[in-house]
Amino acid sequence: MSIIARFKAIFAAKANAVADTIEDPKASLDFSLRKLEDARRDLSRGLIEVSAAKRRLQTQRDQVAAAIERYQQQARSAVEAGRDDLARLALERKQDAEARAAELETGIASLERQETTLKENQLKLERKINLFRSKKEELKAIHDSAKAQLRVQESLSGISDDLADVGNTIRRTEEHILEMQSRADAIDALVAEGVLQDVLEPETDDIERELDRIGRNQAVEEELARLKAGKAEALPEISG
Repeated sequence: MSIIARFKAIFAAKANAVADTIEDPKASLDFSLRKLEDARRDLSRGLIEVSAAKRRLQTQRDQVAAAIERYQQQARSAVEAGRDDLARLALERKQDAEARAAELETGIASLERQETTLKENQLKLERKINLFRSKKEELKAIHDSAKAQLRVQESLSGISDDLADVGNTIRRTEEHILEMQSRADAIDALVAEGVLQDVLEPETDDIERELDRIGRNQAVEEELARLKAGKAEALPEISG
C-alpha cells in the first residue's frame, strides 16, 4: 500500500468516526421516543384540562337548572299572591337562565367531542409508542450487530493488507537472495578463469600464473607417461 493510499484510508476512517459521533442512530431513536412521550404527556394534560372545563360547565348547568326551577316556583307563588309583576320578573329571569342553560349544553357537547377525540388520539399514540419502543430495541440490536460486523470486516481488510505487505517483502527478499547467489556464481567463474584474482590466494602476476599453468600441464604429461610405461612393463612378453 502506497503512502498516499494509507493517508486516504486514515482520513476515511477518521471521517467515518466523526460522522458516527455526530449522528448516532441509537441516540436518534432514543430522542424520537422522548418526543413521542412528550407528545403523550402534552395530550394527557390537554385531556385533563378539557375534562376539568367540562365538569365546570356541567356544574354551572346544574346551578342554572336549579335556578330555572326556582324562578318557575317563584312565578307560581307570585301569581297565587296576585303579583303579576313579580311573576313576570321571575319568568323573565327563567327565560334568561334557560338561554344560559342552552349555551352551557352547547359548550358541554363541544368539550365532550374534544374529550372523545383526545381519548382516541391518546390510545393511538400509546399504541404507536409501544410499537416504536419495540421497534427501537430491534433496530438497536440490528445496529449493534451491523457495527460489529463492520469492525470485523475492517479488521479482516487490514489483515489482508498486512499479509499482502508480508508477501511482497518475502518476494523481494527471495529475489535479492537469487541475485546475490547469481553474483557469487559469476565471481567464482571469473576467478576460475583467472579474470579475477582470489583475495585469499597470494598475490601473483600473469607471468607467474602462466608458469604455474605450464608446470601443472607438464606434471600431468609426466604422470601420464609414467602410467603408460607401467602398463607396458606389466604386459607379458610374446615368444617367437
